Amino acid sequence: MTQRSDRMENLADARFDALLGAAVDAILVIDDKGVIETFNKAAEKLFGYPAADILGQNVSVLMPEPYRSEHDSYIARHLRTGENRIIGIGREVKGQNANGDVFPLDLSVGAIHHGTRKKFVGIIRDIRERKKTEGMLRQQQERLEHVTRLGTLGEMAAGIAHEINQPLTAIATYAQAARRLISSGQLEEERLLEILGKTGAQAERAGEIIRRIRNLARKQPAERERHDLVAVVQEALRLAEVDARLYGVRIEFREHEDLPPAWIDPVQIQQVVLNLIRNAIETVPASRQIVIQASNRGREEVVVEVSDDGPGIPEDLISEIFNPFFSTKELGTGMGLSISRSIVSAHGGRLEAKNNPTGGASFSIVLPTAVSN
Repeated sequence: MTQRSDRMENLADARFDALLGAAVDAILVIDDKGVIETFNKAAEKLFGYPAADILGQNVSVLMPEPYRSEHDSYIARHLRTGENRIIGIGREVKGQNANGDVFPLDLSVGAIHHGTRKKFVGIIRDIRERKKTEGMLRQQQERLEHVTRLGTLGEMAAGIAHEINQPLTAIATYAQAARRLISSGQLEEERLLEILGKTGAQAERAGEIIRRIRNLARKQPAERERHDLVAVVQEALRLAEVDARLYGVRIEFREHEDLPPAWIDPVQIQQVVLNLIRNAIETVPASRQIVIQASNRGREEVVVEVSDDGPGIPEDLISEIFNPFFSTKELGTGMGLSISRSIVSAHGGRLEAKNNPTGGASFSIVLPTAVSN
């Protein structure tokens, strides 16, 4: 019976070794002290260590700092408390190979009981190519978003030119008035100071418009920080009002008190708000009023809703309007709403659309709050 048991055990070991050898992913087995007991061929290839050199060493040798110094304490805490911070949960980690190169990995860990002791099996996958592809896709998305922003500003050019021309004309008028006052020989210091003050105010007005345009047009990597959403939306509205005045559309902004902050890229969210407002302005027949509301849904979400009094969305098209290249506008590219939805999704939120009971359509930008992060 003993010989038969030995043969069965040897057969099981042979099958296990064959499985390890055939596995595409790196597989490690460590004991409750973190010592490596199994290191398959894929692990040798991934980390650059022969199994003979790595067996018996602490698994932390495969990690960069600070994880290398902290790893043993992770195991000790798990054995002491039973708390599973990684066991049974896949996560992205950093590994370090024999050459000292640090690279990203997907790690899944399972616990097994061997007699009275606990061992851990780690299945490791190299995700360098995936991260590289994700980075390239992210750069392409950012370039597309930037091109769309420039296209939006191009479409708004007439309104922007008109808006900037007003303070420039006022500056010229005030300058002529100051010149006449000085040339007349009847220099009134109080009157001159008043004219110069108005000239400076108009220059600041023109400069503020240009600053907002430059901020929206600037190509920059996405950077999310804790922001006051109301301030971000108001910045977009100041630029949108330029276009709204040109089309004779009134914009009303309503905000709820004590709105929690959100983790956002302000330029990207302004791009979404501006796109929704311009879509409302360009509806046929055109909207006469657009209402923007900023509110919260408990502590978890903040919402920016853009509502118009236009014709609304045909019911059979509501499910299609976010699709790339789909547009109800004659000269539309069909990318504005698709990109807007991608931006909001990348923020962990969603972009919703519906028709209003009283007419017109509403688009809601739903974002997670910084409170819940």
